[in-house]
Amino acid sequence: MLLPALTSSIRMKFSRMKFSELFDSPVTRSLTTTLMRCKGFWHSLNFAQRCYLLATLLFLLEAAMVTDRVNWFTGALTLLVLGGLASEFWPRFLHVWHSLPGKALILLFYAVVANFALGNAAGMVNDITGVSAASLPYSHNFAILLSLPGWFFMTSLLVLLLIQVAMPFYLLLLLLLKPFGLHGLWHPPHYRFVFTTALVRYVWSFALLIQLLMLGAATGIAADAGAFGRGVYDEILAELEEESGNKDKLKQADSAPGDAEATAELMQDTQGNFGIHITSGEKTTSVVSMPVKDMQNRADRYHSLQQSALALFIFEFEADGRSRCEHLEGSRVVELNDYEILEILPDQSQPQGYSYQVRSCISAAFGKRTGRTTDNR
Repeated sequence: MLLPALTSSIRMKFSRMKFSELFDSPVTRSLTTTLMRCKGFWHSLNFAQRCYLLATLLFLLEAAMVTDRVNWFTGALTLLVLGGLASEFWPRFLHVWHSLPGKALILLFYAVVANFALGNAAGMVNDITGVSAASLPYSHNFAILLSLPGWFFMTSLLVLLLIQVAMPFYLLLLLLLKPFGLHGLWHPPHYRFVFTTALVRYVWSFALLIQLLMLGAATGIAADAGAFGRGVYDEILAELEEESGNKDKLKQADSAPGDAEATAELMQDTQGNFGIHITSGEKTTSVVSMPVKDMQNRADRYHSLQQSALALFIFEFEADGRSRCEHLEGSRVVELNDYEILEILPDQSQPQGYSYQVRSCISAAFGKRTGRTTDNR
């Protein structure tokens, strides 16, 4: 009898109590206040600041709980930083575009990039066929499409480098203007944490630059920016290999015979890996790294895939199976002018699988005649 009466009294007491009174206890009151402050802080941030905050929290969570790097963590961080930077710089890009000097500057930049891309594509066609790209307009356009990822990579890298150069001056300017109350001169009145956001943006843009460099090295796109870009890329790789070899020799000369285990660990960290290395005393930790020879192999493979795709396009779509000029069975023809043709034959002994020859046009109009024949492959 005592237990049912106690149960009924407790039920009546809770039925008379309001639901909001459950959060009036000293323990829950502080928690509720903290949650309300966090909610107000979150709503006071704009979209870019929220992206930077989430990226920072994810990075701290990965550093505290995950020992090995997880790919989806890196992808999420990259997407958050890209979203924040795009939401901040796109309105400024539109503002510059709608002004006459800004539009002229942007068009000049794209004209320079387009000129280099056209020259690079013409060189790609000429390297494969041995004739001018003017005779193969469709293949020239396809080569431009193939080189677009490389030029997109180079322009993105250039923009990030400009941000890294300009951001320290911008931070210094904010510090100088802050005592006068003008630190938020280029921002809306409700924009909060101007200097902190600029500092976080600078750090994450540098991390994005490193991530873009490693992505270009991993895919081989970093070497696809024309002959000039490939030359610079090959020179950088050669310098990295030489520097790595000098470090290995120096470590071997300075190490004693009894320090074989320590020397092996140091050589393993300095065996030609390109990336970020953190050295603490005699311990070296690689944050992101890739062997230099692997970078070179990926760049060569990417360039070979480009040439193979372009050679296939030339044979299947640019060249004609039938022509007024005589040609071998199974070959395809591109008429260069009224007197010369480019004959393309499948040949597995060639790097791209095709051989190219410039022959005289033998047709009903010209008949048999002696003309020059040039073997390009």
